[in-house]
This record gives sequence, structure tokens and C-alpha cells, in this order.
Amino acid sequence: MARLRVGVLGLNHDHVWGNLAALNDNELGQAVAAADPDPRLRERLAREHGGVEALASYDALLERAGLDAVLIFADNRASAELGVRALGRGLPVMIEKPMAADLAGADAVLTAARKAGLPLMVNWPTVWRPALRHGLMLVRSGAVGEPVQLSHRGGHAGPREYGCSPQFCEWLYDPTRNGGGALVDYCGYGAILCRTVLGRPDAVTAVARHLRKEGLPAEDNAVVILRYPRALGLLEASWTQIGSEPALAMVVFGDAGTLLVHQPKATREGEKAGAGRIQLVTAGGSEWIDPPALPADERDGPSYFLSRIAAGRAVEGLCAPEVGRDAQEILAAALRSSASGREVTLPLTAS
Repeated sequence: MARLRVGVLGLNHDHVWGNLAALNDNELGQAVAAADPDPRLRERLAREHGGVEALASYDALLERAGLDAVLIFADNRASAELGVRALGRGLPVMIEKPMAADLAGADAVLTAARKAGLPLMVNWPTVWRPALRHGLMLVRSGAVGEPVQLSHRGGHAGPREYGCSPQFCEWLYDPTRNGGGALVDYCGYGAILCRTVLGRPDAVTAVARHLRKEGLPAEDNAVVILRYPRALGLLEASWTQIGSEPALAMVVFGDAGTLLVHQPKATREGEKAGAGRIQLVTAGGSEWIDPPALPADERDGPSYFLSRIAAGRAVEGLCAPEVGRDAQEILAAALRSSASGREVTLPLTAS
């Protein structure tokens, strides 16, 4: 089978560079062209991936003949718009998390994918971490009994402090292009876990505040509580956290035990995290579990995306578009709750 010819829309999301490397290491596909209006990013593309055609406009890439799929790494608002356009041109889409800057954008992309009958994948980088995936499997197989609470925290000292590029920081700190601040950046990771383990919540309550970052027009810390009939979800986000400990990617408290995913954190943008370990605590004691390696077609986002296209199979699990859409709904409800000081019920209705 010939390798799929993949285009890349946007280079101003720093996650693009690791995904480009993964794409070109994959026997199923190769990047043939990438588009971004910033000449500095096109110069970096030429240095690191000289065989990929660099285009100055998104239109030029979308109009380019011979593409089989696209990856999208623009700002959250532009990414959703580009996703709709690409799907309308008959191209399967992998869009970097969190899918959009708002729920309307997420709904628009999902609708476009359903109308076109094409694969749409939301790439959450944490999905490709063995400990998290194995921990989820254990929870869903009943290792802790029925879950009572799922907790997830994500954060660092801030995008600039974490080493994000100027182009990435420019839109991360812009609530219009990002959709918010730290809450939008980090609470989605926990939202997809809660959505997968506990389902769609009944209601969301959140406190999102600008506590430390000077000149930031959005929240730099947030706490979000998801209410379910028999469980709670707790999502935390921070752009002011000093250090990487405690390195807990997920904690699930069940009525028969507790499961903790210990995930070493990267110290700078672009670094790879380790495999991690799982701690399972029950009445009988505490057990440490090393996770098995993920299958070759699930080692990273592009590998999974291309394998789905090649096999003619739908995107499933944590990266499914329906999960991404519902995570976006949770983020939207959290922002609305924080602004109003009230609990917000789901499904979310127009404000």
C-alpha cells in the first residue's frame, strides 16, 4: 500500500513538531506539505523537514491536489474553522486538542465530519502514555469497584516558563484564540477521562481565577467539579505551578480500592514523558504495576490516525470526536459556571 500523503495546516502549535516526526517515522504515511503564514515557522520546517513543501497560506494547502488527509495545528479557534473546511474538501482530519475554542466550534467540526462521512480525530497527547491507558483499562475492568471520584490535575509554571515558542504563547495567552486560559489548556485532559469512565456529567461547577500572571486576560488557575448521580469528577489546572510533583496523571477512588497513575512530567515543551507506573491500593495492601507497551499503531497520534484511515475504521476511545465534543461542553460549562458563580446543568443550552 502506498503511503498516505498528509498535509499539515498550522505550525504555531508547538505539538506539531513531535507529531511531524512521528508521522514521517510511520510507514503508513508521510507529510508532503505544510502551511503557515509565519515565515519563521516555515523556515523551521525547512530546517527540520526539508522534504516537506512549505506554503504561506492555508488556502494553498487546501487547494493542493493529491492529499489523503490533514493534521491541524493552528490556534484553537482557527483549527475548528480549518477542520470544517478540510472535511468539506473530502479530507480526513486529525485536530490537536481540545478540538475548538468553544462548543459551537466543536459542534461545527463534528457536524462537518458526519456530513462528509469522514474520519475525525481529536489528538490528546496523554492518550499515548502506557500507564494512563493501562490504568484506565484496570478501572473499567473493576479493579477499584464502582468509581466514586476521578481526579486529574494538569499544570506548569506557565507557557513561557515551560518553554513554549513565541508563536504558541501568542495565542495561548489570547482568550479569543484559545477559548480561555489555563482551564481550557489543561482541564480537557481530565474531562476526557471523566467522560470515558463516568460518562457525561449532569452538572458542572467551577472556579477559574487570574491569581498571579501579570497582563494575562484569562484564568491562570481553575478547579472544576463534575456532578454525576453516583460519582464526582475533579479537574484542576494551573499556569503557576512550580515543579512537576506530585506527578499524578489520574487518581480514581472506588468503593473497593484506589488507583493512582504516576506519570513523570516533562520539564519543557517538546520533551517526552516516561512510561509511568500504576499504584493499586485495596484493603489487602498496595501493588505497583508496570504498564505494557502500547500497540505499534497506538504509539502516537499520527500512527493511530493513519491506521484508522488505512483500515477504513472509525476513530474510537479517548480520541473519538464525540468524546472531544463532550469534553468541549464540559469546558464551556466550567467557564460559564465560573463567570456566574453557579452550577451549570448539562446538556448545555445557548446562553
